[in-house]
This record gives sequence, structure tokens and C-alpha cells, in this order.
Amino acid sequence: MPQAFDIFYKNPFQEVVQPVDTVQVVDSLPCDSVVPSFITSGFHGNMIPLPRMSYEILQGWNLALLGLMLLLVVLNKQLYPRQFRQVLSVPGGVSHTNQLLREWNPIRSFLCVSFTVGYILLLSLFVQKSCVVLSRDVERFNNWSVFWTICACTTAWVLLRYFVLHFVNWLFDLHDTFDRQMTVQFSISIFTLIVMVPIVLLLLYNPTKYFVWIGIAVLGVAAVFRLVLEAIETRVSTKISTFYIFSYLCALEIAPVAMLVTAGWRYFAKGAVF
Repeated sequence: MPQAFDIFYKNPFQEVVQPVDTVQVVDSLPCDSVVPSFITSGFHGNMIPLPRMSYEILQGWNLALLGLMLLLVVLNKQLYPRQFRQVLSVPGGVSHTNQLLREWNPIRSFLCVSFTVGYILLLSLFVQKSCVVLSRDVERFNNWSVFWTICACTTAWVLLRYFVLHFVNWLFDLHDTFDRQMTVQFSISIFTLIVMVPIVLLLLYNPTKYFVWIGIAVLGVAAVFRLVLEAIETRVSTKISTFYIFSYLCALEIAPVAMLVTAGWRYFAKGAVF
């Protein structure tokens, strides 16, 4: 079949010199076709897939642990309704703390033990998942042994703060102040646990840095609120100067937490603490 001259197509039966700015055309159709093929060579680069973060940090025991936290709140509210309400009313003022301490001591109650254990477990879970999201290292941080290591460190930190506070109050014979400070810490811990449960749940299903910063902000606000309440309770129960109370809070409350936060920030930013 004779082929008409077309300025838009080159003759597929002739070898021509390929210009620099054109692509060689290979005709894979029968010889009597006038339509050439415009199939070019494919991409020869190496594609490296990025690790997917979604749902990789979620494990079965994580949801079981969050369910245990919710069950703990519900059981304590149903078994000890009056004590539960009194503990939650402590941030409302000194009068609520006075009424609570006249009726019972929260440090020697089942409420304190159960909520302290729940607070440690939930805080450890949040720290572990935050390490996974910030470092993007799922294999290293997202396992059972790392969780129990963080739990042990958190428990040691809580016990250390308890014994230091107990020693300072014993040294200056401030037993009533110790009970007030521990009651404030216990009450703020319950509020923090209740608020952190949905944040950790969102972090498990959507592991992004936004929920990590939201959780850190909640913990920071709770820490500041606890320090303010402790200073008020100490000032009311003792005749100690405000300057000495502020010095105590800086030395035994603010400085250790600031050191831990700085060490964690340097670890994820530079890969080393020092």
C-alpha cells in the first residue's frame, strides 16, 4: 500500500539520524500501518519505599491496657463514690482538702494504690509510643521489653519523689504538709490519667507528632498546676516564707523534670544526651 508523505511522522522504513531533542520511535505495528508507536523506554531508577507508620505501633496489649484504665476509673467511681468526688474536688480550694483529710487519708487507701499503678502504666505507654513516633524506629522501641523498662524507670521516679518529699517533711517536722502535698499530687494524677486516655488512644490509631505534642502539653499543664497547688497548700499549713517554698520547688520539682526533658530532647534531636 503506498504511503502518503506526512510532515508529522517520519518514515518507519528508513533509518534517519535522530536529533538531540527527539525520541526514537519504534514501530511495532504491521508494515501496512501508517501510525507509528510512541512507546519510550521506562524508568531505570531504584525506588526505595519509605516505612509506613500508620498502625505499626498499635499492638493488642495496648488496647487491653487502655481498657484496663477505663475499667479502673469506672470501678473506683462505683465502689468509692464519695471518696472519688472528694479527691476530684481538691483543686477547688484548701477547704476541700481540709474536709478530705478530716475524714480519711488518701495515701493509705485503695484509690491511691490503684490510680498510682494506672498512672504509671499509662504514662509509660505514652512515653514508649512517643519514642516510636519521634525516632521512627518501630523495631527498636515498640516492644514489650522497652515498655517494662520505661515502667521500671517511671516507678523509680515516682518512688524517689515520694521518699524525698517524705524526708524533707520529716526533717522539718511538717507531717500535715506532707499529707496535703501527696493529696494534691494524687488528685492531679487522676485528672491527668482521665485526660491522657483518649490522647493515647488517638496516638495509637494516628501516630503523628501532633498527638505527642498535645500529650506533652497536657502533662506540662498538669505539672504547673500541681506545683501551684502544692505551694498554696504548703503556705497555708506552715509559716514558711514564700521564697523558701519557691526554692524547694525549684530544687526538688522543677530542676529534675527540666533535666529529664532536656536529655530527651537532645537524644531525639542529636542522638546523644551529652
